[in-house]
Order: sequence, then C-alpha cells, then structure tokens
Amino acid sequence: MWFDIDIRSPLPIYDQIKRGVKEEILKERLKEGDPLPSIREMASQIRVNPNTVARAYRELEMEGLIMARQGLRYIVVSDKDQVRDSVFESLFTELREPILRLKKSGISLERLLEVIEKIWKEMN
Repeated sequence: MWFDIDIRSPLPIYDQIKRGVKEEILKERLKEGDPLPSIREMASQIRVNPNTVARAYRELEMEGLIMARQGLRYIVVSDKDQVRDSVFESLFTELREPILRLKKSGISLERLLEVIEKIWKEMN
C-alpha cells in the first residue's frame, strides 16, 4: 500500500484515503492514466468496509481527480497541478475560520507565521 491509514485519527478513514491518493499524485507516484486498486482490493489492504473506499473514490471522482472506467477500475485523470489546486482550495476552506478568529483576537500575521514556521520545521 502507498499510504498509511490511522484508525485512531479523528479524520474519517474515507478522508484519509482521499488525502492519500492526492498525496500520491502530488508526489508523482500516481500519474494521469494510472489505475487505482479496486474498491475491494483497497478495502482488503486497509481492512475497512468496501463502502468506505467507495465513498472516498466517489468523492475523488466528483472532484474530477479520478474516473471510473468500466473493466479498468478507477484511473487517475488529473495531473499534479490540478491536485495541488484542489488541495489549496480545501486548505483555504479549512483554515479560513480559525485564521479569522485569530485575527479578531488580535493575533498578528507575524505571530501566526512564526507558529506555522515552527510546525513546518518540526516535520523535518
């Protein structure tokens, strides 16, 4: 398997699957035209209900990142740049409210950037 699923994470498993697929596209381990494991294969690999994988694939398809091909499974139909744009749109949505709250609380942009930089460095 290409990515890890954390069953203890507060992030739903279907969301972890979506993020994992997106990360693989961004890292260019998955490229346009590459097949994904079938729903059953993926469910078996990560030991989850096939409906969980189906939901992740369905949402990725609605985002225009993958497409079902009859007899060929799901295939990647987006390139790295499209996925990066999708990730940034999601990030914007996720961070907007907390950043607005910080700004209203008087936290400066410089302080916020310091925190982001600290977190970034901890990841290396």
